[in-house]
Amino acid sequence: MRRLFVVDYRENGVARHQCIELRGHAIVTDVAVITACHAHVGMENDLDGVIEIYADMSAHELEEIALTPKILFLPSRNLYINVEEVKRCSQILREA
Repeated sequence: MRRLFVVDYRENGVARHQCIELRGHAIVTDVAVITACHAHVGMENDLDGVIEIYADMSAHELEEIALTPKILFLPSRNLYINVEEVKRCSQILREA
């Protein structure tokens, strides 16, 4: 079984993302997936979001469209969202 995720995080205050493909046959809880994604990008980094993508593509293919509007049309599910980051983005949009 293969699962795709887009992980948004901040490394030294700089917003970044990684597309991660997890493989395995065991049923894994959402908490375990979030922890694995956080470990992959570095536990010292602030995790902003983890989104599971339901599409038949590789992590490399997903990476190619991750910063384009096409990603908005892929079926997905939010596993984790940093509420403080959402508030910060909301404030930026209100001030614009």
